[in-house]
Amino acid sequence: MAFDITHYRNTLVVTDGDWRSELFLRGWKGTSDLERANLSKPDIVRDVAEAFLDAGAKVLVTSTAGANVLSLAERLDAKDMTENEILAMNREGAAICRAAASEYPAKDLLVFGAMGPTEQLLMLNEIEDATLHDAYETQAGALAAGGVDAILCRSFTEIQALSIAVKAATSATGLPVVGSMTFDCGPEQTETTLGVTIPQACAEMVDAGASVVGCDCGENPDAAQAVVTLMRQSCGLPIWVKINAGVPQLVEGRVAYPETPDEFTRRLAPLAQAGANFVGGCHGASVDHIAAMAASRKEPKSKRGSSGTRRRPG
Repeated sequence: MAFDITHYRNTLVVTDGDWRSELFLRGWKGTSDLERANLSKPDIVRDVAEAFLDAGAKVLVTSTAGANVLSLAERLDAKDMTENEILAMNREGAAICRAAASEYPAKDLLVFGAMGPTEQLLMLNEIEDATLHDAYETQAGALAAGGVDAILCRSFTEIQALSIAVKAATSATGLPVVGSMTFDCGPEQTETTLGVTIPQACAEMVDAGASVVGCDCGENPDAAQAVVTLMRQSCGLPIWVKINAGVPQLVEGRVAYPETPDEFTRRLAPLAQAGANFVGGCHGASVDHIAAMAASRKEPKSKRGSSGTRRRPG
C-alpha cells in the first residue's frame, strides 16, 4: 500500500534500527555482503524483521542498500554473482519484510526498500549518469516486485547521484521515494562530505520528485536536530531521520556505540520538535533501543496475532 504523504507530514512514526548488528547477533558472519543474507539466511532476516515489529517499529527498511550491480561489483567477494542473483536479493529482502508485516494486525506498517550510494563518483567522471540510472531503476523494480511500499535512497553524499536514484526509483515503480543524505561535515555538521548543504539537498530532492526528505548515519547524533530544523525550514515534505546510538568509540579494537536505550530515546522529543516525522536508528540502535523509543510514544507494541513472547538471541 502507498502511504498517505499528507498524513505523515503531521505525525511521528518510529522506524526500525541497526539490521547489521541484529543479524550478527543471530549468527550472520558476513561483513561487506550483508545483502546475501536475504538469500542464504532468510530465517534470521525474518527474525530481525519480526523483532523490530515486536519492539513497536512501524517501518521496516530492507537489508538491500548495496544490492545493485554497481555496488556489488566493487566488492571482491561478490564479483561472481549474476544479475539475477542480485535482483533476487532485493526481491526476497522485500518479500521477507512484507511477509513479516502481514502477520501483524496493525494496518499502518510499512516496508521501505533501501538503495544506497556506489563508490564511483559522478563528479570525478568515474561513472556515467545513464549507467547509474539503469542500475537504480533495475534495483527499484526488484524491490517493488517484492512488495515494498516506498523506496528509500539512503546515505548519499553526492547530490547528483541521489537525484538520479530518486528519479530512477520513481520512474521504475511509481511508489513514493525518500531521498536521504548523510550530513556530518561543516562547522555545524550540516553538510555532506562533498559540501552539499541542506537547502541544496532539499531543493534537489523536491525537483527530483522525492516524497520525503531525510538524513541518516551522521557520526554525531547531536547534530541531527540542527539538520532536521534546517530541513523543515527548507521544504514542506515529511522528514526522515535515522541516528546512531551515540558517537562511535573504539573499544578493544572494535567500534562501539555507547548510548543506552533510555539515552537514545531522549533524542526523540527534540527531533520531533524540530520537525521530524519518521525517526529510527542507524549504527548501534538495537531492538531494545527501538523498543524504548516506541514505548516513549505511549503506543502499544505491534504484536502478531498468532505468536507469544519473542526471545532475544543469546
